[in-house]
Amino acid sequence: MSESFFEKEENVKQYFEMTADYDGRWFFEQFKKHVPVNYKCLELGMGPGKDLDNIRLEYDVVGSDYSFVFAELYKRSHPEIKIKVLDAVTIKIKQIFDCIYTNKVLHHLTFDDVKKSISRQAEILNTKGLVLHTFWKGTGQENYEGMLFHYYETEEVIQMFEQEFKVLHISTYKEFKEDDSIIVVAQKK
Repeated sequence: MSESFFEKEENVKQYFEMTADYDGRWFFEQFKKHVPVNYKCLELGMGPGKDLDNIRLEYDVVGSDYSFVFAELYKRSHPEIKIKVLDAVTIKIKQIFDCIYTNKVLHHLTFDDVKKSISRQAEILNTKGLVLHTFWKGTGQENYEGMLFHYYETEEVIQMFEQEFKVLHISTYKEFKEDDSIIVVAQKK
């Protein structure tokens, strides 16, 4: 994205309205199924922070977003939580984590940038560290006011991760309609 969609405050407010009904319970249940509770985690692309709100209750988590607006809004209401402004591709952070996760974030990147992000994630994970990511399932891509939506099939997701990670779990699920989404859990090789 040339200028980030979420760097404009009116777009952030619009996103808050669009996601008002999302409570993150399903994602949190999946997270608890696959990630040991003592793991130190990094969320990339926290947006309004709904998943972070759930996960921080049981995990040591650092939240991050490329959008300063999202990060700042969350920090104001949760000053006790560690929040960073990070690009999901370069992930310029010195800390090492046990788990890195996103919920419908990596699909905003080009295929090449997703591969770069996955490589960088492997670099900042402990030995045998985990990633947990969700994607929109399908083919092709769309561009909405400069915001990319890239759709993936299950096999493509496996191929993106298999060089640096062992896929432990991958399945489709319903967010809005049957099998419209993919969840993947993989362990650093």
